[in-house]
Amino acid sequence: MSEPAKADHTLDVEDCQHILSELESVISDAKALMARFEAAGFDESQPDDYFALHELYTRSVKEQQKYTQILLDL
Repeated sequence: MSEPAKADHTLDVEDCQHILSELESVISDAKALMARFEAAGFDESQPDDYFALHELYTRSVKEQQKYTQILLDL
């Protein structure tokens, strides 16, 4: 998801912007896939998979908030 190669305190603006861009892609893809799951009824027939997808979305949003704050603090 995010790039663990550098510790948060060594990130620069470019790093944060890249990470945020990647997270936005993950969030967008997860939202689209959740909508398709729901439209197909998979949220009910495959609840474990739907839950895992929702968890991915939730973690990505939390990471997005974290890296946005890091960027604002630079």
